Amino acid sequence: MAVALVPGRKRGCIMSLLQDALRKAQRFGGSSSPPPLSPHPGGSPGKPGTRWKLLAWILAAAFAVGVAGVLFLMRRTGSPPVVPPAPPAARAIPSPEPSPTPSPSGAASQPPGASPAVPPAASVSDTAPVQPTAKAGSSRVRRARGGAARTSSPPSVPTAGSMAAGGSAPATPTETPAAPAAASGAGRDPVLEKFNSGVAALNRGKEEEASLLLREVTASSPGLVEGWNALGIALLRQGRLDDADGAFSRVLSLSPRYSPGLLNIGLLRLAQGRIEEGAAYFSRAAELSPGSLAPRVNLAVAQARAGRFGEAEETLLAAGRRFPGHPDVLYHLGTVYDRIGNRARGIEAYTAFLAASAGSRPLMEDRVRARLRAWGESP
Repeated sequence: MAVALVPGRKRGCIMSLLQDALRKAQRFGGSSSPPPLSPHPGGSPGKPGTRWKLLAWILAAAFAVGVAGVLFLMRRTGSPPVVPPAPPAARAIPSPEPSPTPSPSGAASQPPGASPAVPPAASVSDTAPVQPTAKAGSSRVRRARGGAARTSSPPSVPTAGSMAAGGSAPATPTETPAAPAAASGAGRDPVLEKFNSGVAALNRGKEEEASLLLREVTASSPGLVEGWNALGIALLRQGRLDDADGAFSRVLSLSPRYSPGLLNIGLLRLAQGRIEEGAAYFSRAAELSPGSLAPRVNLAVAQARAGRFGEAEETLLAAGRRFPGHPDVLYHLGTVYDRIGNRARGIEAYTAFLAASAGSRPLMEDRVRARLRAWGESP
């Protein structure tokens, strides 16, 4: 097959003619719009920026569609509703609760609905005064509406027992409870009235009558600590040590930190001859009642009974620093010095006791004067 070779110059002319023919065909009878994209580089040179403009329009349209979709979704879901702040809730008024029971101290608090029970002037051989208080567990004793008149008297310091001025062992301890509290006319509580009647009988020396009344009190109000404590004192005075032990045990089971109960069960242990146990109870009562002298003096008495006179002296000297010039401290300090043979200090303590007592303890003062006369001293 023969191939005719066309010279380069003629070939260029032919290409120019073909391009002119194509342009004319497009202008008069060809397609009304150019193809969107040239099939290959160097094609239709009529509009060189058409390709890039089309790409820009496509991208702009896509962006517009995206923005419109986002706006549509936002309008459909909407912004979260604005919730107005809720008004503060009204504060609930708490239901009334019973007032907390104060921790026991050396002196019990006043009985509800009655004037405070005040111990009478007592001898050195007295227990802790019974001061009725409505403790936790007693629902029968309540505060009366009208306040009662308050009475007062010089406080006494009950102690376990005194060593006689002649140097003998301490006597068996006795007890003097508080005077009865006079209840007001309105809102009287029968249990409190019966309790006060029992204490009054105990103060008059009517131990059996007091026992009957106080047993009724503990039967109707078994949670009244002071009722059991007063009953234990009445039984101890009658020499019914086992029954008194049961009553004081109930006191400590209801209120283990009730210092008058600890003091009285310590006195019971001394009466039973269990001196070391009594000293332990006195020591606990002293810790719980830093403002009470009775546990400290009773502790010194127990230490002296056990023959530990040095400890008894230290206990009394410490009590004297806390309660300076107290006649009970001076009396027992004199008996300790008397027992160990320190006559000079014994005379000093006994003389100071007589000056401090000033007639308030006549029996003890008589014993001290007799002892001083036996030593050749003028009281």
